[in-house]
Amino acid sequence: MKILTLHCDYIKFKPLKKAIKSPEELKEKGEINVKEPLVVLTAVEKGDNDKTVAQLVDAVKKTAGEVKAKNIVLYPYAHLSSNLADPETALEYLVEAEQVLKKESYNVTRAPFGYYKEFELKVKGHPLSELSKEFHPESLALTPKDVVKICKEKEENIEQILNKLSKTKMSSEKAPNGLKSNVEIGKELDLYLINEVVGPGLPLLTPKGATIRREIERFIVDEELKRGYEFTNTPIMAKSDLFKISGHWQHYKEFMFTMDVHGETFALRPMTCPFHFVIYKSKTRSYKELPIKYAEISPLFRNEKSGELMGLTRLRQFTLADAHIICLPEQMENEFSKVLELINYIVKTLGIKDTWFRFSKWDPKNKEKYVDNPKAWEKTQKTMKKILDKLKVKYVEAENEAAFYGPKFDMQYKNIFGKEDTLITVQIDFAMPEKFDLSYIDRDNKTARPIVIHRSSVGCLERTMAYILEKTQGSLPLWLSPVQVRVINLTDRNAKSCEKILKEIKEEILNLRIDSDFRSTTVSDKVRDAEMQKIPYVVVIGDKEEESKTIAVRERGNAKPKFKVKLKSFVEEIRHKILRRE
Repeated sequence: MKILTLHCDYIKFKPLKKAIKSPEELKEKGEINVKEPLVVLTAVEKGDNDKTVAQLVDAVKKTAGEVKAKNIVLYPYAHLSSNLADPETALEYLVEAEQVLKKESYNVTRAPFGYYKEFELKVKGHPLSELSKEFHPESLALTPKDVVKICKEKEENIEQILNKLSKTKMSSEKAPNGLKSNVEIGKELDLYLINEVVGPGLPLLTPKGATIRREIERFIVDEELKRGYEFTNTPIMAKSDLFKISGHWQHYKEFMFTMDVHGETFALRPMTCPFHFVIYKSKTRSYKELPIKYAEISPLFRNEKSGELMGLTRLRQFTLADAHIICLPEQMENEFSKVLELINYIVKTLGIKDTWFRFSKWDPKNKEKYVDNPKAWEKTQKTMKKILDKLKVKYVEAENEAAFYGPKFDMQYKNIFGKEDTLITVQIDFAMPEKFDLSYIDRDNKTARPIVIHRSSVGCLERTMAYILEKTQGSLPLWLSPVQVRVINLTDRNAKSCEKILKEIKEEILNLRIDSDFRSTTVSDKVRDAEMQKIPYVVVIGDKEEESKTIAVRERGNAKPKFKVKLKSFVEEIRHKILRRE
């Protein structure tokens, strides 16, 4: 079962005509208008059962409690899934959910089942106003004890059972319009896996998947070093005291993993900024040293809800290309501009398109979410807007989307499911310098307060990887491909020549990711296999190639190979493309 909950100012809907042969009987034929509802768009799927309905009810009650909504609208919405249950079952479960929620004292309106409807709604603009969730039947929510029990009953190996569960769960994540999600691509190309024993939101990258991530990391580290960033390496955890100073404990604790260590409370870090500020404070700083740019490829941890976890897009452990620029107030505009220049270069190199910028502001009414300093908020937001307008950057404004310590400038995108998410973010921070008492000695030999710019350059490595996989549908550019070139033989007698060519190419391009396929099968099978694995170049050696001392090259996506290609020219082409990151 899949749902999308929308906390709305209102929803209006009206049934127009039948969508199935036998829809339910209409109780009201006119327009229905519900104010201040939690709208639950729902798709009942094959395999759903009473326990799935119970999960739905629990999720609705939880969200309704969080947003303080007493009016619930259950709205059948088949577009959320391509694996729908039969209409009778779907209606039965929706009625069941309606009855249970009514017993819990909610005012429930259920949109009529089996009709095409026109509807209008206005969604509120807070963090919980739009949430998507997915519920699986009992077989997909087994505990380790359940697994052991099943194994004993069926006399199957534990690993076999877990593999079945993992495959079932991953294959349930289908994307619209014939496109494949990063989950499906990751599985098909052997890039990563999610294992029930390891836990949700904790992907295991295979050697191929790790290669893609490593290339992105190398790219960004090299680029940032060129631009004056200094790389740090800080702990993945700290005492709660550190996060109390930063404000994460007060504003972000529900998303943190905490633990007791010999009587002291520790937490896995959700951000690196507090650690970088401790490094900065370790000695007295002069205005001559600024700006100081601390960068880190940092593993971070967020206690995300299970229903929000998805492939490489939303995780409980992820890796951020993070940095903090500590600068003089008069340097801020120039440094902000340099950050945007870096982001634009990265976006262009990685082929990131169809994104837009969002100026994320605070909500003065939300006292719990934000640092309570209205004057600083207004001043900082005004400054950021001034910089953006001066740089002629196009953006949309969004209330209540800022970080708890300052406004943000976010690069937004929609994944293939249509869900909006943040790819890269830049923040101006007025609160942390004060909290950590950051300072420098100015030109007049007086103590002054610096400004801090938080920024990610390539964002979360895993999310960026997911974006690229979905945009390319696995056909990665040459420099990112786990296997860049494959050498295959036409017949068994050509194997020795292939081995010689393979060795020569390796010697010419030392770090080239090249492999071979010398199986005793047809060339068509070998080429098809390489095509399925999205390998950019396939080099074929047969009798004619041996005789002419050339190679045949098949480039991914081209049906016809190029014949009589000189090895030297091929090597130069490959080397050139890799250096240019094409």
